[in-house]
Amino acid sequence: MRRGLWLLFLTLVSGVFARELVQNGRFELPPDSGWEVIRWGDFPDTGNCRLRWQHSLNPDRDFEVLIHKMLHQGMKLYQKIPVTTLDLWFSVFCRLTAKSEDDSLFAAAAVCLEYLNGADSVLGESRIYSATRGCTWQSGPNLHLLRAPDSLSWHRYRISVRSELESLPGVEPESVKAIRVALLAFVLGNC
Repeated sequence: MRRGLWLLFLTLVSGVFARELVQNGRFELPPDSGWEVIRWGDFPDTGNCRLRWQHSLNPDRDFEVLIHKMLHQGMKLYQKIPVTTLDLWFSVFCRLTAKSEDDSLFAAAAVCLEYLNGADSVLGESRIYSATRGCTWQSGPNLHLLRAPDSLSWHRYRISVRSELESLPGVEPESVKAIRVALLAFVLGNC
């Protein structure tokens, strides 16, 4: 059986938003403190979706989370943050790795900012991502893709929310009432 593998190592650093709006952003507490998990697609509960919380993933004292998704579809660790201003900064320190054994299918790892209206509908999204060949994701008026190196190295990213929304012409900034921060593991097909 061919399989797809997606790995994400992540630590949300202090100052995720200027006022620390993300709960448990450094994962000092287990990830179920402030974060929610969703799994979808075939085989979500057969051991191919794993969420790990430990401090040995990165050689520092902070805790990190690992999301590991194999086989069809996805897994997401997320948190919704109501916002009253878009003058916010998002910072993340992460290592994104995606692997697939078949070039016709793809695996992807992403840190996502989903911009929500008052009814929690997604208006647009920004993704810092790593994906294998065959990735069908494309930037457009409601999706801005920021390619990350697929490596064993950790990388720090810092995004101005207001500036990032300028990359999404399909999103009216005044309609954004919340931002959902998400860690996404995705595999297209039964790799």
